[in-house]
Amino acid sequence: MAALTISRQTGSQGDELARQVAQQLGWQLIQRDLINQAARAAGIPHVALADIDELGLLKLRPSAKEWQAYQTHVEGIIQAWAYRGEAVIVGRGGQMALRGWPDVFHIRVVAPLELRVAHLQQQQNISAESARARLEASAKARARYLRRSYGVAIDDPTLYHLTLNTGLLGLSPAVNLVIQTVRAWFEVKIQDG
Repeated sequence: MAALTISRQTGSQGDELARQVAQQLGWQLIQRDLINQAARAAGIPHVALADIDELGLLKLRPSAKEWQAYQTHVEGIIQAWAYRGEAVIVGRGGQMALRGWPDVFHIRVVAPLELRVAHLQQQQNISAESARARLEASAKARARYLRRSYGVAIDDPTLYHLTLNTGLLGLSPAVNLVIQTVRAWFEVKIQDG
C-alpha cells in the first residue's frame, strides 16, 4: 500500500505534474471525479457542485449536515484508494484525509503568481485580469475547503513532505524530482518495514 497526495495552486501545473507522475509510476490518477462519486454516494450532488463552483456563481449553500455527509464520503473514497495503493490523489484534502498514514507521501505544488496567470491565460484563452480573478477565487475556495473540513491552512508546510515550485524548477524537472524522491522514500520505507 503506497500512495501520493498532491495539493496544488491553480495554474502551477500541479494537475499535469500529477498526471505525468502517475503515468511514469504506472499508478492510478485520482482527481475531481471522486467529488462526484462522493456526492452521489451521499445523495447530495449539489454539494459537489457548490464545492466545484470556486467563483460562487451558482450560489449553492449546503447545510452543515449535508457538508459533513459529503466530506465523510470524500474521505472514504480517498482512504479506499490509498489502501489499494499505487494511487496519485490530487486535491480534496488528501494530505489531511491521509495524514499519519505511514505509506503516503504528501506534495504541495506552487508557482509565482505571474507564471500562474500566464499559464491560466494560455490554457483558457482569457485576459490577465480574468486569470487573476480566477486564481484568487480558486485560492480562497481551496483554503476555505481545508479550513472548513480540517481546521488547517493549506499553505502550512508541515502538512507536506515536499513543496515544489514549478516556476523555478520547470515541469519536467519537477516530475523527475517527484519520481526520484518518491521511489527513494518508498524504498527506505520497505527496508525499514
